[in-house]
Amino acid sequence: MKITEVINVKNAAGKSVTLQHLVPGITYLDYGFTHLPRSFDGYRVKDTDRTAEKQGDGSFKLSDSNDVYKAS
Repeated sequence: MKITEVINVKNAAGKSVTLQHLVPGITYLDYGFTHLPRSFDGYRVKDTDRTAEKQGDGSFKLSDSNDVYKAS
């Protein structure tokens, strides 16, 4: 997986996370730093295996919560 974009986002409560846009390709991420499949194409929370889905309005919804994050 290759990182093509890094985005800092924040939810309504002020909690911030860093998202990485990953695309298929071989880099150091494929050697033990993540458990996501090598073919993963999407957003993940930096340094975790948590993922986020981009919404139509440009915000992001984390896969394991109902919180919506927007670019800060």
